[in-house]
This record gives sequence, structure tokens and C-alpha cells, in this order.
Amino acid sequence: MQITEVVEVNLLDRIDQRLSDTRARINPHHFEDCATSLLSPVHPALVPIVGGSDYGLDAEITEDSRITGLIITSSRSWDGAKRSLRGSLASMRKNHVPVQRVVAVNLAEANRSKREKLKDIAKEFDCELVQVYDRAWFANQFRENPDWRRKVLNIEGGPFSFSRQPRGARPDEQQLSTVGRDALIAEINQSDSDVILFGVPGVGKSHVASKLGGALFLERQPTPERLLDDLIEAKPALVVVDDSGARLQDVDLLLQLRNAEGLNYRIIATCWPHERDRIADHLPNSVQLEVDLLTREELGAMLRERGITRLSVVVHLLTQAAGRPAWALNLADLLIHERDWKSVWTGNALRDHIFAFLRMSNTSEDAVDVLGTLALLGQVNDDQLRRMADLLQIRQPELIRLIRSVAIAGLVDVQDHKHYNYEAQQIEHDQTYRVQPHIIAAAVASEVYFSGTASPVRLRDIQATFPELAANLMQTQIYTKLLGATHPRVPTTGELIALLPDAKKDVELLRSFGQLGPEQAQAVVDIHLARVATAMNAGDPTTAEREAKLLAARVADAVGGNLPGALGTFVKALSLLEDAGCDIKPAVKELVEEVRDARSGDQPQLTGLLKLVEALRTVPDADLIDTVWAPFICEILAPTFDGNYLSPEVLNQVILQSFTWDATHMETLYDAVRPALATRSPGLTPAAQLTLIDLLDKWVRIANGWSLPFGGKTTDAQMRAGKRIANNIANILAPVITTPGVRARFNKAASTIKIRLNEPDKLFAAITHESDRLTDYHETRRRKEAALDKALAPFQQEAPEALMEWLKAHEPDLTTAGQTTTGTWQVFARLAYQPDPEPTKWLTSAIDHGLAGSASALTDVCARTNQLTGEIADRLLADPKGRHGLISAIIGQSTNPSLVQQVVDQLTPRDVQQLESAFALKHAPESTRHALFTHPNAGVRGTAAALWVAEWSYDNDPTPHDPEWLYAMKSYTVPESSRHEHIHTQALAALAKASPEVFIEVFTKHATTTMRSTYRDLDEWKEPVQLLAPPERKKLWQQVRDTELASELFWVIAGKDIDWITETVSEPSFSISVRDLLGALQFQFGHRYPLDTLATMLRPLKPESYDLLNTLEVGSFSGEDHERYAAKLDTLRNLTVSDDEDIARLGRRGIEIYEPLLKEALVKARRAAVRGISNY
Repeated sequence: MQITEVVEVNLLDRIDQRLSDTRARINPHHFEDCATSLLSPVHPALVPIVGGSDYGLDAEITEDSRITGLIITSSRSWDGAKRSLRGSLASMRKNHVPVQRVVAVNLAEANRSKREKLKDIAKEFDCELVQVYDRAWFANQFRENPDWRRKVLNIEGGPFSFSRQPRGARPDEQQLSTVGRDALIAEINQSDSDVILFGVPGVGKSHVASKLGGALFLERQPTPERLLDDLIEAKPALVVVDDSGARLQDVDLLLQLRNAEGLNYRIIATCWPHERDRIADHLPNSVQLEVDLLTREELGAMLRERGITRLSVVVHLLTQAAGRPAWALNLADLLIHERDWKSVWTGNALRDHIFAFLRMSNTSEDAVDVLGTLALLGQVNDDQLRRMADLLQIRQPELIRLIRSVAIAGLVDVQDHKHYNYEAQQIEHDQTYRVQPHIIAAAVASEVYFSGTASPVRLRDIQATFPELAANLMQTQIYTKLLGATHPRVPTTGELIALLPDAKKDVELLRSFGQLGPEQAQAVVDIHLARVATAMNAGDPTTAEREAKLLAARVADAVGGNLPGALGTFVKALSLLEDAGCDIKPAVKELVEEVRDARSGDQPQLTGLLKLVEALRTVPDADLIDTVWAPFICEILAPTFDGNYLSPEVLNQVILQSFTWDATHMETLYDAVRPALATRSPGLTPAAQLTLIDLLDKWVRIANGWSLPFGGKTTDAQMRAGKRIANNIANILAPVITTPGVRARFNKAASTIKIRLNEPDKLFAAITHESDRLTDYHETRRRKEAALDKALAPFQQEAPEALMEWLKAHEPDLTTAGQTTTGTWQVFARLAYQPDPEPTKWLTSAIDHGLAGSASALTDVCARTNQLTGEIADRLLADPKGRHGLISAIIGQSTNPSLVQQVVDQLTPRDVQQLESAFALKHAPESTRHALFTHPNAGVRGTAAALWVAEWSYDNDPTPHDPEWLYAMKSYTVPESSRHEHIHTQALAALAKASPEVFIEVFTKHATTTMRSTYRDLDEWKEPVQLLAPPERKKLWQQVRDTELASELFWVIAGKDIDWITETVSEPSFSISVRDLLGALQFQFGHRYPLDTLATMLRPLKPESYDLLNTLEVGSFSGEDHERYAAKLDTLRNLTVSDDEDIARLGRRGIEIYEPLLKEALVKARRAAVRGISNY
């Protein structure tokens, strides 16, 4: 007997099979009628085109006088869909059909990449493909439309209880990304229980459910008989009840049928957060899982997949969507498909979503009033919440319930703040409530208070009830006006000025007020100018400079709004700053950067700079003085500039970027500035000329094709434009430069473009001579020395005063040329190396003219040749600039005993410490060294001995024996703030090797000196102390264990010696507490011991678990809180498997402490990533 198995195929599978079967014929006319019929509810303005006059179009959608064409084909193959679209578009263009937007309708499978290819085909015909309705969409429509199913597919049967997609699904639902949802989907798929999937409106609950394996969506209110038949036929693994809060009878019916018939499907119920407990009563033993808000990074990736890549637009959508992908996608569709920029930008589109939710969830009018009032006030705390209840005449418990009803849907942020009450000596909590982001708050406040309908309470009553929130209230009023409220209440300038003294944060208040109109913009600019003037009058340049930068940002707004008069106000502020000697460049840079707008992540704006140049022409020359005008031009004409910004998507990520104008923009920008440059250059001061030379240097870099920031390369066109501009600037500047310092700077900047000014002063030319990069160093040096000798020859025939007066007169120009000290030093060095230098006359004259600090070469020669007299030595010792050079020369080179003694007798410890190196000490004659090591001042002899032995330790030669050295080292004290810490470490190491007894004596003295109490004082001792043998370290510890710094010194002496630590803490005489020992800075910022090692070492002291675990929190760390807690938990989990029960217990206790902290930190990090605010 043959048994045939009958396989039942459910309706959904039959539809899929028919659509996939290319042998099954589909009447194209029937499908075209079907498509226009099914799409009419989606596009109410759809009108079919019948007959042969369609010219490639099958229907038209006319909305707001804009026509979108429909191209329909019954083809089920990908190639057929492409041919249909291409052929229809070609016919449309051939017949000059004025349609720029089309919708493709077909029965092919269209994944994301295929949709992009269809868009590319549309672009070939200068057309935009705004939507694709494919096989998946029609399969779902055929399920719920039996008449069309029968006519097109010839499949009988009535309505079916299930669908593969939620009702109202997007046409591209199956192609939407699951970014940020993979873990949640996997968790549901692996569960064996029913699931309540909850989340705030727009978070994507239905989308998550549609991605579950074997999930079918239950249609609303099916009859029990039909549902049972369809359940048996479809055999779903998961049945999704979407919006289950309003469909509890459907949930009950599914449970009843499952229990009665022994079926094994699981129920997935989606709902809003406030409904989950009620649904849990109907779904016992279910698991509740939250569909969390997406982070800004995840939402940003989703928007970019939709084709929105401009960062400013992405940021705007991220801010409004607040982590909800459905809201983000709907806003994106309005931009991409509907071009409805206004409703998206003003927040009105999202406001419609919010109030639609409020209506669907049966939110009471009182709750809407509360939401609107909260949005109006900005943010309220618990005390202000009580006043709000009185104002709205709502009982406080009822007000809290109303806020919770809208907060649980994600419309209100409730934040918990902790603060310590010192009187009560306890941590207290305070909650704040706000509608976020501000654009949504303004949209909600606009609907409730400024839409022309009766508001819950009068605005003046709110102002009187919350005087401390006046700034927040005014800020919301401004936002509602900017967002297009129909009946706004706009604050006056007088009201703003009256409010400012009490406003804690007024930067955004002033910025947004200035956007209301030209009058308000000028008022804001005037307010900032007044603040600059007030700060300068109060002698507070720091505040004045900060206000000037804020003024710059507001002036940038005004220039963009065609309010050129604001720039004159900014120039007045710059003049005030410059008169007081402040640097105006940061404020000018801020203005240009704001106008250029490269920090937004978008491309910089040349149009704004051209407006700024035009506005600059309107400022009177009397106000726009050279030293103000030149920084403007230098910043405006910069060919390369940065546009760094904080990423709006990835928390705590800084985007570093650099821009270089393309060649055409370079030309356009320079041509706009060149007339003013040519006109003003003849009268420029040297300071203004230097500013323009800095600009020239930037253009020379472009002309030469030198590397750009971040490895960028200039193009040939940029190099050509750069060369023209650089040559033009150089030729404008060259004729007007008259000072040698500016000439030298110009020659250095223009050297590579072969433009050079002759320097008539031969000595100045020799000092500032630029070396040729291709010439050998020794040859370059020989040439420069020869030029200097030739230029100095005439001066050597005159009295020394002539040269000194020349040097003093040219100090400013040498500084300008970058030769402030080296230039004068080179002159004295060449004089010192002359065959018959007569150094004393030149040195004496240098001292007379205050140039002793640069004449060290002459001092060296005089000391080495014994031409230095006691009188000259005393003069140099009295000269702060010449003292150091004299001491170094006498110690290292003089053989005159009386002169050496004269200088050594006047030495201080600071003199010895300030030696640039110990080279002079190392090569000092023996008699000089003896005088230093036996100096009556302990600081002098100790420091000299330390630096001498340290210098020898850097050499391979053995340190010579000196009988006085050890005696001198007994007086050694490590300087409080040494510039050469390693030198002192070397000295101590040499002492530890030579005489441990003396080292212990010096260390003990250091430890008992009361002024020594800082962490860094012990750095130099760490390495040398480890050179002591264990018995010597033990002796050292016994000497210092009772000192005030004992806990710090313990770790210095211990080094990393675990055995020494264990042995020392085990001694009965050890008296330092565990808390003091672990609180020592040398432990906390020193070597890190593994926690189990630390616990074992300190076991004799019986430490508390808390003290040991607290060491995980000391020291320096990187990363976010949740990353650090996770790393600590990994360490603690490893301890729990230890064979040592004390260690295992410590690990378990640590896990008890850190697991809750990690959980809280993860929630906080996720919330911060959603909001894009690190301190959320």
C-alpha cells in the first residue's frame, strides 16, 4: 500500500510561490489596475493614466503642484524591472514629459543594492527615484485583499489572519538595517517564553519583531474560527500582536487557542512602557524586554544608509529623533521624498508625531497641559514642580502621575541628581524634569501656548510664579518664534537687557535672540561690545577677550544675515583690546571661522567670506586701522585652515580635519581682497607688514606644493594659483618695506619664489643670512663666519661703543628677524675668535651697554687667557644676565687662584644649580674643585659634589678619586624643583655605590626635613635606594620608620621587592596602618601590584577587604567608567577561583561591589550615547 503525505501550504507561502513562479502568467493590465488601486490609499492624489498617451508613465501623483510619475510593470525578474524603468524614462524624456520624480512599481525582489541601481538608472535621465514598491510589499497586500489576489494571482480564499510585516509597514521594511538590534533579536529567538517587547513610541518595536525567525503578525480582531484554521495552516513559531496594549482580547484569544489545541507558538506582544504591567497580567510567565533607544552613532549610520550624508542635516535629525529610528526615518523621508525641509527643520513634523501618539494613547488634556508648561519652563526641580501643581490647579500626586504618563513614553527626561547635605551628613537626591531636545520642547510649547487656542494659564502668571526661570521661559519664547509659532510672544530688547544680570547662562539666549531680526541682532552685538568695554575698564582683559570672541560669533551671524553694520561694532571692540595691549588675533580668527563654517563638518563657505570682505569695505578707515585690518586680511586669505569639531554622533570623539581652497576659490577670494591690499600696503606699519608676511609664507607653501596637514597634497591647479597669489602679495609688499628686520622676514618667506630685497646694512645682512639647504653645513658656517668677520672689520677700527650702540639700536629688528639672542651672541663670538681680539675692551663695553648676557664667548676667552680682572668679575657677578656666564667660565677655565676664590666665595647654591650642565665642574682644575667641595655654604659644596660625580657617571672613564667629595656629599640636598632630575638620580646612585653609610645619612636627613612633603621630592631616590643590599635597606628603614613620611618612604625603600615588603610588615614593631600605607602617594602612583599579590603581602596586617578593593580606584586611568569597571570585574572573577580562600573571598566581595556599578555605568553610557551628552 502506498501512503502519500499531504503537505499543506498556507496562504502566505502560496502567494510567495505564485510570485516566484515565472511560468505562472500575470496579466499586466490587471496588475496595473491592481497597483493603482492598492497605492491610492498611500497616495490619495494618485491618478491613473489610461490608453496610449502615457509616454512611459502609468499614473501621476500631484502634491503641492509637484508631479511624481508612476512606472508600473508586472515583471518579476530583476532584468525586467530595470528594462521597464529605463524604457519608460527614455520614452518620457523623448516626449518631453516634465516630470523629475518617479516611483517604480514591480513584482521583482528589490534589496538595498538593487534599489540603489534603480536610482542610478533614474539619474541617467536627470530624474529622481523616490520610492520602490516591490514583490514583498505586494505579497503583503495580496494577503489582505482577496479580490485582487484572485484576479492577479488566481489564488482563492478569504482574508488571512497573519502577515509577515506589520500593518502600515514601509515599502522597504525588509531592507531596513538592524543596527543596534542584533543582540536583542538573538535573545528573543533563543528564548522559550512569551515576550513582552516594550519601548517608547518610534523606537522600532515592530521592526524588531519583523526580524524574528518564523514570526507572523496577527491581524486585528480575527474570528476564533478563522484564526484557529490559519494557525493550523501556517504553523507559526512566533505570533506577534502589535500594539497589544489596545488588543488584549487578541492576546487572550491566542492563549486560549494555544492551550485548547495544544499548539506550540510563542506570543510576542509589543507595547508602550506604561502598558507592560497590564499585558503581563494577561501573559503570565512572559519575559519583558525593552527595545532601547538607538545611540546617535547607530542612528547616524541608518540615516546615511538612506542617503543623508550632510553632517548638519544628520545632526538636526539626530537631535529631533532622540534615539527613535522610526522618527528618524520618517523625517528622512520628508526630506528625501517630499522635500519638506520647513516642517522638518522647525520641528513641526515631529510635533505631529508626538501629538498623534498622545491622541492614540488617550492622554488627558491635563497631561498635555503639563507637558506644554514643562516645555515652556525648560527644566523644573521638585520644589518648582509643587508650584506648577498649584499654578495648574492640579493636586501634586496627580501632577506626578501625569508627568510619569508622558515621561514613560520618552517625552520627558527625568534626571536624578545626588548631592551631599553637610548638615544632615547624608547623600540626598533631587529630581529635575525637562522636555528634550529644545526644538521639540519649543514645538510642544508652541502648540499648547502659542497656537491661538486658549492656554492652560496666562503667560504672566507663569512668569510671576517662576521668576528664577525667567531666562528659560524667554529662551523658549524665542525658540517658538524662530520655529514659526502662529501666535508667538516675542520678548523685547528691553526685557532681554533687564533679564541678563540674573541669567546664569546667556550665550545661547543672546545668540537665538539675535536671530529674530536685524534690530535684535544689532542689540545683541551692542550688548557684547558694552561687556568688552566694561571688562577693560575693570582691568579684566581675560573677560574682555572672552566677550570679544562671543561678539565675533554674533557678528558672524549678522554678516550672514546681511547686517554689515555689526562689523563696525566688532572693529570698535578690537580697538579697545589693542589699545590695552591685548592680542586681537583670537577674536578675528573666531569671526572668520564662524563665517567660513568649516567646523560644522560640512564644506567651508566661500560665499560667507566674500560677504565679510564686502562688509569690511563699509567700515571707515579711521576705525579700521592697519593693525586691525591686517589680521583680518591674513585670516580671510588663509589658503589652508582647520575645521576640527566634536563628533555629534560618537561620544567624546574629536574629528580633526584640514581644508585647502580649490584653485578657483583661491583666485576668487584673492581677487576680492587684492584692491584693498594694494591700496593700503604703502602706509602699513612694520607690525602690519609682518602680519602680511605671515600670510605670504602660507601662500608660498602652496606655490611650492609643500605637504598639507594630515598628509594632504596640493594639486597642480592649486600650485599655479598659489604661485600667482604669492608673487602678487610679494610684489605689493616689497616696495614698501623699509626696516631691516621686516626685510629679513620678507626675504626668508619669499626665498623660494626668487624674490629678494637687498639689505644695505652689511652686518645685519651677515647676522640674518639664511643658509642654503643644499649647501654643506660646514661650508655654510664658514661662509657666515667670513661674512661676519668682513662686516665687523669697520667696527674694529672704531671704539667698542660704536658696535654696542649698533647692537642696542638693532635689538628690535634682530628680534623681528628671529635673532633676539643668537644674533648678538654670534657677533661677540666672532670678536672672541679674532687673532688679536682684545676681549676685555669689548667685554667691558658690552657690560656698559647691558649686553653681558650675550657676551659669554668674550667672558670665556678672558677667563681662559687670564685677562679677566677682579673689577670686571665683580661687575659680571652683579649683572643678572652676565653672572651665570662668568661662574661657568671661572669654574671651568680659569687658573687664576685669587680670581677663582673671589668668585667661589660669592657663590650661592642656586648659582651651582643653574649651571646649564656639569661640564664646567667636571673639567674644573683641582684647586677650583677643592674650593667648591670645601665651600662654607653646605648647599654649594653639596650641589657641586653631586653635579660633578653625576657628570662623570655619564662618561666611560672612571670617576677620579677626590678625598673631599664624600665629605661634600654629606651636605647634599636634592633641590626643591630641579630642572635636571636625572642628574640628581645619577649623583645619588654614585653615592649609594661609594658609601651606603653616607647615602643612608643623606636619605635620613632628607626624610626628616619638614619642608619635604611632596610626592615628587622622592623621585630621584627610587633607583639609587635599590642599589643598597637588603641589610642596608633594612637599616635605612629603621632610621626613617618613625618619620612623618614613613608611609611614603616605605614604598620607595621597598621598590618592587615583594619579599622585603612581606618581611617588613610582619615585624612586631611595624606601626603604619593599612589605610595609611595604601593611601601613600608613592603607592597610589607607583608600581601597581596585582590585587592578590597585594593581599598576600599585607596579610600580616589583617587588611579589610574594603581597603584592598579601594586600591582598584587609585592611580591614573583611561577609558569610560563602564570600561574600567568591566576590566576590574575581570580581575576579580579571576580571584574567585583561587585556592587561597582569603583571595577568593576578596574576589567575591569585589564582584558584589562592582557588578552594580558596571550595570549603572552601562546604562549611563548608553544614555549618554543616545543623547550625545557625556555628563547626562
